[in-house]
Amino acid sequence: MAGLAFALCAGALAADRPHIVYLMADDLGWHDVGYLGKEIRTPNIDRLAESAVRLSQFYVQPYSSQTRAALLTGRYPMRYGLQTQSLLPASQFGLPTDERTLAQALKDVGYRTALVGKWQLGHAKPDMTPLRRGFDYHYGPLAGQVDPMRKTNALGLDWRRNDKPVKEEGYVTTLLGRDAANLVAKHDAGTPLFLFVSFTAPAAPMLAPKEFLERNTHILDADRRTYAGMVSALDDAVGLISQALEKKGMLENTLVVFHSDNGGAIATRFPTGDGDVTVGASDNGPYRDGKGSVYEGGVRVPAFIRWPKLEGGVTTALMHVTDMYPTLLAAAGAKLDQRKAIDGFDQWPAIRDHQASRRKEVLLTVEDLRGAIRIGDWKLILYTSLPQRLELYDVPHDPGEEDNAAERNPELVAQLLARLNDYAWEMTPARYVDELARARKTDVPMVWGPNPPRHGAASATDSRPDPSLTVERADQPKQQ
Repeated sequence: MAGLAFALCAGALAADRPHIVYLMADDLGWHDVGYLGKEIRTPNIDRLAESAVRLSQFYVQPYSSQTRAALLTGRYPMRYGLQTQSLLPASQFGLPTDERTLAQALKDVGYRTALVGKWQLGHAKPDMTPLRRGFDYHYGPLAGQVDPMRKTNALGLDWRRNDKPVKEEGYVTTLLGRDAANLVAKHDAGTPLFLFVSFTAPAAPMLAPKEFLERNTHILDADRRTYAGMVSALDDAVGLISQALEKKGMLENTLVVFHSDNGGAIATRFPTGDGDVTVGASDNGPYRDGKGSVYEGGVRVPAFIRWPKLEGGVTTALMHVTDMYPTLLAAAGAKLDQRKAIDGFDQWPAIRDHQASRRKEVLLTVEDLRGAIRIGDWKLILYTSLPQRLELYDVPHDPGEEDNAAERNPELVAQLLARLNDYAWEMTPARYVDELARARKTDVPMVWGPNPPRHGAASATDSRPDPSLTVERADQPKQQ
């Protein structure tokens, strides 16, 4: 009977074809949303979370491009060479074009598909870009590290509407929220919509307009206050999108997903010994480290899924971002039949009925110098670079990962290490490392087109901030 009930529910989901609005923050810390923290107020995000199913054990990848790829393919990034770092503005590689994307799968069953925000999955060639990967519309940057005011990064102006560069003034987060809201307002509600809003906030470069800084004067540290201002802008953008859905009468049949692409960035000294420190002002709460790390602070993020047909609450079911691919396709009535096997699991039973997760393990990463896997309650971390070490943590009982239990549990270590090695044998060479090894020059055009910007250059108009906005800036990190 339970199987029949689920089949009927899946059929109902398919018949309804809900609109899907996927909201992904960039480098957002665990305690940096109001419903999980206290210091930064996020009333619009909180309003959605109140009636949502909160995913308390939701894992992503350590870096931005990796998580976006995992979401759009339902497959671990190590299967197609994106397991190391993120794509940079100078990167010539991207998500392989033979990988089926969530946008393509939803488009096949009648969805209109739109990406508002950062792509960061390939921009060196036209066939890598969003309009060739299943999206009907794109607005925002193709690469990362975009200045929130100038809309430039290391290689020039990076702001586009579909295939055309756009020069416009305004704060990036606000522009993205407005564009997404306008898209909803103009959408034919009779056609199912997949809207992926891929924010660049609150990631570095750290800037916030005066109006958002003034909401956070209770925060004394300047970097933290600027970061909080960026979160306030993010919350406002989410509010604009929610209001547009409600005004259009679409909210009652819209499935909203919210989470960060990785843990919040914290000030971290580079391991090269050169004394450099990355900028970071996030608060990852009880979890160790942050963005780029395989500790909980780097890969466990605030997340929820809201749909009026779901009863709200909190689930402790183990989930990974790859699970969103089959879960959303099930909601849309799309087929999972495809040439390449996925790593994600359909999590509707856990989300809808608060059942145990179908997922028993999560591969957090496997790459040349490290690997991490969680199986049940236990998490193994392997560092292969010298000094080589193994770490084992009982995550539910040691969320801060302070007690390395590896020496006390040799058999368990061997079991998890064997499973991690199974994945390592399936790993595709990291494209990021391959590109470094080839010593490719960095002064190639970032975006294709008839008049690509010169390396490190933008016109005076491109570089001039909007005079109507007062901003505070923190030092830009070297790596995103």
